[in-house]
Amino acid sequence: MSKGRLIKPRNPNFPENPLEKNVYDIIHRVVPTFEIEVENEEWEKADEELKEELTEIDNQIIENIESIEVKVSSIEKRLGSNEGNLTDELKKIKQEIENIKKRKPLDVIVKVDNKKTNDIGTQHFQFPTLLQILSSKLNVYLVGPAGSGKTTAAINCAMALEIPFHFTGAIASEFKLTGFMNAQGQIVLTEFRQAYEKGGLFLFDEIDASYPQAVLAFNAALANDYMDFPDKRIPRHKDFYCIAAANTFGQGADRQYVGRNQLDAASLDRFVFIDWKFDENLERELAGNDEWVDFVQEVRKAISNLKIRHVVSPRASIFGSKLLAKGIDRKTIEKSVIWKGLDTSTISTILENLENYEYNPEEDEDYN
Repeated sequence: MSKGRLIKPRNPNFPENPLEKNVYDIIHRVVPTFEIEVENEEWEKADEELKEELTEIDNQIIENIESIEVKVSSIEKRLGSNEGNLTDELKKIKQEIENIKKRKPLDVIVKVDNKKTNDIGTQHFQFPTLLQILSSKLNVYLVGPAGSGKTTAAINCAMALEIPFHFTGAIASEFKLTGFMNAQGQIVLTEFRQAYEKGGLFLFDEIDASYPQAVLAFNAALANDYMDFPDKRIPRHKDFYCIAAANTFGQGADRQYVGRNQLDAASLDRFVFIDWKFDENLERELAGNDEWVDFVQEVRKAISNLKIRHVVSPRASIFGSKLLAKGIDRKTIEKSVIWKGLDTSTISTILENLENYEYNPEEDEDYN
């Protein structure tokens, strides 16, 4: 049984009649003192049922926790026993993601004026920029590491513009640029003169390794639109295009290219500069051996991070792939096209810093 009391209102509304008012007053004074007994079996039963339900829920939660703990323990055991396999799988997934991110090398189709289109095939990703600048008849200075494809790009520009290609490398005398008269009184023509006089694309390769007087003569030809050759003065042909290629920006030798000259500021001012990068996607397509290219590109990245004075160009990928296809031992190929005389200690340092290569120090003997 439960007990309770009747509570008198705070502001009872008594009637105006005195008799009725007395009766109401008695009721409100006396009745609140009464106690009331209430049967609460229903409440007690409901309370017991609620307790049972809560206990059942608690037990279910405990069972669920125990089940989850067993599953977690099982997963941990699986991770421990298959850690190597899982690591390999994760590497494969990571490699697949990287492959998806890789850009397809550029395929270029060119149309000059009203001529028919000319498909010149797969090109360096900066090739369209180079071709557009050349088409405006501006002189281009290509700055890039050895093996980055500067010469190939120049040849393909000539192909795209449908003009002859002329080339000269580093020169030690201005006469190799302008030509000279031989003992028989005949004029010896140069590649530069033929392009300048008759039209064509002239590539002055390794201009930063050339004799300064030759570069000054070259500058005069570009600045004045005419050139004094040994036999006569010749105006610049309307279809003369010029590319100068170098490993430096003409400011002199640097950490990697120690045999480079500082170029005259007036000469440099005649050019539009392009910082020509390695195109690693084009490198991959030309080499045709993804596993070998992955290794070469990782080595290149490590060398750059370690600031080691050594060049690993795309030629290492292309040459190495060809040698592997001939069945030549891989270590021999690495020494021939990648390490090229680096000491064992430096090679070890590079290999230790590769992200996806497990280096074994015992292999050092193979590089001796």
